[in-house]
Amino acid sequence: MMAPEDFSKELLGYNIVDCVVRSRDKFYFLAREDYTQWTDWEDVGRYPDDTALILRVISDFSFKPKDSQWGHATLTGFDISDAAVSLNQKEQLVVSSISGQVYAVGSGEAGMEDNILSQTRGGVFRLKTISDTLYAAGGMRTFGFREQKNRWHWHNKNIPLTEVDKSGRPGFRDLDGFSKDDIYAVGGYGDVWSFNGNAWRRVDFPSNLFLETVCCGADGRVYISGYEGHTFVGRGDTWKKVKSKELISLAFKDMVWYEDRVWCTNDYGVWWIVGDQLVKANIPAFSQISAGHLSTRDGVLLLAGFYGAAYLENGQWHQIFSYGEMVDRCKAEGLYDGVLQARWHEFKD
Repeated sequence: MMAPEDFSKELLGYNIVDCVVRSRDKFYFLAREDYTQWTDWEDVGRYPDDTALILRVISDFSFKPKDSQWGHATLTGFDISDAAVSLNQKEQLVVSSISGQVYAVGSGEAGMEDNILSQTRGGVFRLKTISDTLYAAGGMRTFGFREQKNRWHWHNKNIPLTEVDKSGRPGFRDLDGFSKDDIYAVGGYGDVWSFNGNAWRRVDFPSNLFLETVCCGADGRVYISGYEGHTFVGRGDTWKKVKSKELISLAFKDMVWYEDRVWCTNDYGVWWIVGDQLVKANIPAFSQISAGHLSTRDGVLLLAGFYGAAYLENGQWHQIFSYGEMVDRCKAEGLYDGVLQARWHEFKD
């Protein structure tokens, strides 16, 4: 479990907004400043937008000695962000924002890359690794992949986008694939497309709900979810609704296949899809409170959110930290005062 002194240096005053497994002993967390923890933040008079808040890329390398296991890089000007692993040329974590900023770290390198916004049709919402390639999906059916540092290949000319499409808020919000020649991208109001390695085709999808996430399962089927967690399963043009016994008020932020099932999460909990039915995941309480974001790679499932982080490996759950417990321990050990920045004055008139 994370030590209080590491928590105070890395995460105190920040909220986790994404997590990534690079390997079973290399985890990353994206964490953004929590302005509600600033001194007298209510006196600001307005809420700072994401670009005004620091984004940390926090590394947790368990193979390192305890005193150097944790570290972070500081990014500024990043708005809504996502991250994933790139394996082309070098193994690196890549972070992007919808405003086009790109940061990469790993294999002895770390730094900003060229802004990609001018190359896309919309801001990038999702990065995902398929086989050994890092793909990106974004608004106005933006889709592409990273060939190497500062070089991306975009499918702008391959995916149609008419003026009528633009008025209907077309995708994409997420992507996944069984291989480079069998990819699905989803978003907008029932906007689902598939790629066979040569051409894109719009899928005849049975719903016009706003779509958020997609997962290509090891069972050979595709799982697509959107508004209030409504989820469909199928492939090609054949789909059916996944049953659910409970109302899920928030769309899922992540859906991943781990071991023998689909895992789904939002800020309110973790669910499984078993027997084409959405059920509450039967996991330890400290894992449930870590709901928010999911990542899996190298035999490990990582779960992290506003209230904690935990991972599953070889059938055993391990707690990384509980936010509330860590705050209490930091206060008891004198690690709390002076850590939270009084930055509110920067946003006054």
